[in-house]
Amino acid sequence: MIPDSAKQEAIRVTLVGMVIDIILGAAKILGGVLTNSFALITDGIHSLTDAATDVFVLIVARYAHADADAEHPYGHGRFETLGTIAMGMVFFTSAGILLYDSYQRLRDISLLPVPALGGIALALISIASKEWIYQYTIRVARRLNSSLLKANAWHSRSDAISSIAVLIGLIGAQQGMVWMDTVAAIFVALIIAKIGWELCADSLKELVDTAVSDERQQQLRACVLGIDGIRGVTSLRSRLSGGKMILEVRILVDARISVSEGHQLGEIVSRTLRGKFSDIGDVIVHIDPHNHDELDPAARPAQHFPERSEVMALIRLQWQDLLKDDDVERMDLHYLEHGIEIELTIFRAEVSPLLISQLERAVQTLNFIAGVRIYHKLYESPRERQLS
Repeated sequence: MIPDSAKQEAIRVTLVGMVIDIILGAAKILGGVLTNSFALITDGIHSLTDAATDVFVLIVARYAHADADAEHPYGHGRFETLGTIAMGMVFFTSAGILLYDSYQRLRDISLLPVPALGGIALALISIASKEWIYQYTIRVARRLNSSLLKANAWHSRSDAISSIAVLIGLIGAQQGMVWMDTVAAIFVALIIAKIGWELCADSLKELVDTAVSDERQQQLRACVLGIDGIRGVTSLRSRLSGGKMILEVRILVDARISVSEGHQLGEIVSRTLRGKFSDIGDVIVHIDPHNHDELDPAARPAQHFPERSEVMALIRLQWQDLLKDDDVERMDLHYLEHGIEIELTIFRAEVSPLLISQLERAVQTLNFIAGVRIYHKLYESPRERQLS
């Protein structure tokens, strides 16, 4: 769940960038016409494409930051992933247009006009403005861990680089080297294409549920193992959604703890991971029993013990001549590596050592029974029994 403050901050930084892109785009196109600089006109169109992507970011971010619902139980983070891929494709398209335009211009250099000096001032203003909005956007993107905002920030940086190329071209044109702005445009187009590739590659990894790095997994495991009561981590699976990790952790706990204590350990694992790593969106914890013999979980042989209903029926059959149903206060089963251990609490006035011995021998014929622990609860009044 994304806090409202984070949503508002993402919207605010995008709106600021969009306004600057529109003003710069219009100014560079008009300035390019007045100064006879085709490079400035192209750069102005590039700025207006930034404004168009800003609108796209606002639309996608609204859905990507929405809370989880019945149709999207893991949230809407993948909307941001798809948006990032779309942004990367815009980079590729922009790079292709710039490369094609550069090719057309290089075909006949003699037709290229020498732009006026006023274009240099516009290029400098564009560089300063786009670098400022890049720094502003990238800071917010890192704070919110938003891949989409990072993509938008790099789009602003690409526009600043384009303006640097325009500046170089304008200066070179003033010195008689009219081909310099075209060569610089090719260099900028290749940089834009590289950024687009990186954005698409990272997002495609997210879409196919690529795990986080081994180093990061080691950090996550170390965090879990540092919690008191955790005997080990059987497995840790991870995937990304909208820049946030979704983790599935299988932890080993003492096989004899209660279900509620196991659940509590799972909650502690979830809270601890979320508290230490801000980029974790969801944690799913599975509890595995662990015995005191400290066997390596990977080396344990697969055991297929009967279900509880079948086990209870067989035990009652073995004890039918020794215990009545009313004598059994509680019976818990512990599924351990070497078999099922019975924990029996008898509720009667007296339990003799002979009875205990008979109960133990009676279940020895069941090869899946690893042992019996018998407890004796003395008779109490109904009130005492309720309070206990």
